[in-house]
Amino acid sequence: MNKNNINNLNENSPKNILVLGGSDGIGLAICKVYEKLGYNVYITSRSIIENSNKFVFYSLDATKEESWQKFIKDINEKNIIFDIIVNTVGILHDDKNNIFPEKSIKNLNSNFFMQNIEVNTLVSALCMKYLVECINKNKNTIIAHLTARLGSISDNNIGGWLSYRASKAAQHMVIKTTSIELGRNYKKLIIIGLHPGTVDTKLSKPFQKSAKKVFTAQESAIKLMTVINNLEFKDTGKIFDYTGSIVPY
Repeated sequence: MNKNNINNLNENSPKNILVLGGSDGIGLAICKVYEKLGYNVYITSRSIIENSNKFVFYSLDATKEESWQKFIKDINEKNIIFDIIVNTVGILHDDKNNIFPEKSIKNLNSNFFMQNIEVNTLVSALCMKYLVECINKNKNTIIAHLTARLGSISDNNIGGWLSYRASKAAQHMVIKTTSIELGRNYKKLIIIGLHPGTVDTKLSKPFQKSAKKVFTAQESAIKLMTVINNLEFKDTGKIFDYTGSIVPY
């Protein structure tokens, strides 16, 4: 086994995973997978959820800095250090206002565009800004952001979905840039993007008919866990799909 592999975490120390947006969908499935592996599971959600016997829940509006500040204060007061952090927060469509990804530039809605940037891009940046306080420089640590192949500029051959594509491409820049900066001082930190494929969740429900393959949330979580487990330090800053293959920028 490669010495850089995340599986080489000290087996005698408690392992903690934080899943942002982990109250349902892929996030919750990831929580269940890692709980079975013996991890202490921490979940954030905008809704206040009572703690369960398996997971510890925190209220967090991941787009608001004041909410982050309160959350980080709570975590630091408890001296919690995370081994794995998975950001599953994202938006693809707005059901409440009946707004969906644009088929044409003529359909561009400026408010929806900025909503995509706020949720899909800004959250990743705030995640990196604040959660670096909650990791140990001397321990192997993974920070993974769920992203999408549609954020690849070089792999864009059909156009469309401008707001979503732009926000995900920008998210990839956040991942790459923070991996370079933080890598100077955090030698055991790996920051990546993960494309989960099309998964049977509320986010992808309106678009599943056109997908070649639709995974259950559990199937996707297991595939993503496998990718995470096989990461090496040289992988930091890269974007991977659920098979472990590189998604080009």
